[in-house]
Amino acid sequence: VVLSAPARAAVEYENEFAGKFRTALSETAVEHVIPVVRLRANTAYQYAVAVEDRDGVLAYAARGEFSTGALPGALAMMRRRTSGESSQDLILADYRTSRFVPNPAGNVREHFIVMRDALGYAVWNYASHVGVDARILGGVRVQPSGSVMYQITDCCVIEITPLGERVNEIAVPAHSDKPNHYRTHHDFLPPENGRIIYISGYKFTFDDSANGGDAESTARIDTINALDLATGEMEVLWDPMDFWDIRDPDQRRRWNLNRMDWLHINSLAKTSDGGYIASLRNINQVISLSPDFKTVRWRLGGPDSDFDFPDPTDRFTLQHTASELPNGNILVFDNRAKLPEEEGGVRYSRALELRLDFDAKTAVKAWEFSPEPRMYSRNLSSAYRLDNGNTLVNFGYSQDSLTIPIAIAEADARGREAFRLESVPPADSPLREIERYRAYPGPKSIMGETMLRAPRR
Repeated sequence: VVLSAPARAAVEYENEFAGKFRTALSETAVEHVIPVVRLRANTAYQYAVAVEDRDGVLAYAARGEFSTGALPGALAMMRRRTSGESSQDLILADYRTSRFVPNPAGNVREHFIVMRDALGYAVWNYASHVGVDARILGGVRVQPSGSVMYQITDCCVIEITPLGERVNEIAVPAHSDKPNHYRTHHDFLPPENGRIIYISGYKFTFDDSANGGDAESTARIDTINALDLATGEMEVLWDPMDFWDIRDPDQRRRWNLNRMDWLHINSLAKTSDGGYIASLRNINQVISLSPDFKTVRWRLGGPDSDFDFPDPTDRFTLQHTASELPNGNILVFDNRAKLPEEEGGVRYSRALELRLDFDAKTAVKAWEFSPEPRMYSRNLSSAYRLDNGNTLVNFGYSQDSLTIPIAIAEADARGREAFRLESVPPADSPLREIERYRAYPGPKSIMGETMLRAPRR
């Protein structure tokens, strides 16, 4: 946009169904480059350039039209099925696909980070493709600045602008004194006080012959680490071997190691008092850690739980995204895999909120959500409480997404479904496998744009 005199400018753009938006006002200048984001694919928009006069009133200087192109790669193949409407302006999610695309360094798997509007349309996307090795897309966080940070397993944390420009790659170092297994995996917390806290791990070899294992068995020990962003120095904040001993026969029998992947920490969240909640998937347990990581304050579920479950159906198994709610309850995505026969063994997943009674040492279900018909996600998936009291639930895994799609749902305080988005590959597509690790409450805007009229069906 070129003006005849210095002023601030913005662009208003609209589509009858996609909504109407205004970009943030630019700085005072004669020449402006104004990015327009939050656009649906294959959609025609009308736009108007708005210029601010001396009294702060917007006057319209030019009008026109533009059309957007198609979504890239596997995103263009997915069919969208929705019901209801989300209370969130934007939903942030990842997509891991089985599709390979050519790359100068060799074929890579198509992984995407996507923001969707309240009706489930993709309005922002970034290709976070990863190599053909074991590396996959992990946690994603939107910073207050609008930049997006995402994690690549056993590699790094990458930061991009809303325009997809890579501005930082934080290389995560190996454990210096132990054989490294994963530099980083599953989850990290946004930078705070000059450091990033993340999940890591190392290999540990021990004699497991007393339990029918090998004299030199190797287990993965997951840890919680911190990386100083200024110095690049890594610190192990929490190592489970400082609290429990995998070599102890009595403890070892209670843990029932899964392919020697002992705890499999898959989520990390802060508590209201500065402590931390960690999900230990492979032992069906959630733990609370003190702010200095020196104390395990309580253990919920799994071996040596500090809380009993008066109703056995309130137990969770192979859970994801454990967090503390403002009321003190604990919210998890309960994958409900490997249920004992006495609990019915019914295969369905749910979002589960548990109320902890610290005097009676009991855990009781306060709320749950499982859609009808039932959905089962054996792994992955997430549940996050929204500011309005609803819960965003991601059923992110299906053994065959062509016949049973992955889905994002929003449920209200009564456990009723208010919104559902299903992602389905077309029947003639080779893309049969779509996974989604998590779906998050999105930001209010992508680049400071204002919604002037909401999208509608």
